[in-house]
Amino acid sequence: MNWPTASLGDLCQLDRRGLRSEEPDTRQLPFVGVENVESGSGVINLNNGSRVGSQKSTSFQFDERHVLYAKLRPYLNKVAIPAFVGNCSTELVPLLPRAGVDREFLGYLLRRKETVEYVMSSVTGARMPRTDMKALMSLSVPFPPLDEQRRIVGILNRAANIERLRKQAQERLRELIPALFIKMFGDPADNPMGWEMRPLGEFCILTQYGTNKKATDQADGLPVLRMSNVTYRGELDCRDLKWARLSNNDTEKHLLRKGDILFNRTNSKELVGKTGIWDGRFDAVAASYFIRLRVDETSICPTYVWAFMNSAATKQRLFETARGAIGQANINAEEVKSLPLPVPPLDLQRTYSKLAEKTQSELQFTEPNSRNISDLQKSLMSRLLDDVA
Repeated sequence: MNWPTASLGDLCQLDRRGLRSEEPDTRQLPFVGVENVESGSGVINLNNGSRVGSQKSTSFQFDERHVLYAKLRPYLNKVAIPAFVGNCSTELVPLLPRAGVDREFLGYLLRRKETVEYVMSSVTGARMPRTDMKALMSLSVPFPPLDEQRRIVGILNRAANIERLRKQAQERLRELIPALFIKMFGDPADNPMGWEMRPLGEFCILTQYGTNKKATDQADGLPVLRMSNVTYRGELDCRDLKWARLSNNDTEKHLLRKGDILFNRTNSKELVGKTGIWDGRFDAVAASYFIRLRVDETSICPTYVWAFMNSAATKQRLFETARGAIGQANINAEEVKSLPLPVPPLDLQRTYSKLAEKTQSELQFTEPNSRNISDLQKSLMSRLLDDVA
């Protein structure tokens, strides 16, 4: 059915009621910054560094009637539906729905892809893009009757709940690997089980920097794993690859084998040292930002070493070891090989490795399905809202 359209300014009003930090109400209210709002879902995380409003010189007040719209970096798509009274950063604009407008429906209109694309076409500021609120309020959007708005919200909320449960299930799987490591081997920070400590380098039969061959978007040659293909948790993310053509000699020299450990030797101080393990899913090489470690599997399990490298204790040690300028820290191969490694019995390592690899396989299997669910949710939002246009 073709419903009438209206401008967003006809559906809501900007309700920027400023509060000064010295006002008593400000000191009593929870403060929400842009960083506290999750992209896409709009979930407000008050445990993510939220502070009371006295931390800010000026803020906006909001309550359960408002929609909070993040005008800073609108491509992040941060639109929240608060369920409490609070005050927020001036980068979050409280929008008050007018009569006949469902608050959650307004939130979905603001989150849809078409709105984000429209806003990005008129942002102000290059380094810190911000929404032109006047342009946003002029955007024409579908405006069905209130009952139809609520029907659409019900459908989209059920889809959002499925997405939330999916994320929770994946997060539990991810948490299982480090938790199992601590349970079976103890925290490497204090080695409570008294395992023998030996330098990691004693177990390495190959230590090699990756290829410095320039990679391109053209799918020709071999995939080159870059820093972005290994997450902070040590997982592989091969959705965005580049390729390079290598000589036969270089291919033989750099071709990854299953179980090769990939240590990110140069990055920001927070990220340097993130470590992946190649699972052999296809032929590939690593970029020069990585140090490739191959261990003697008759003495140590590569999956155990990978989990050790991704433990909180080792990450902290690497953070303290890293040196260099702001935004560009480095750790060299000798420093990596000198890391003290607890050495539990090999059979115990292998038991852990089987459990960790099984969990990783489940994550790898569910990831495409998860992306499909997320894509379907976005498609459903566009379809429902387009149908009312």
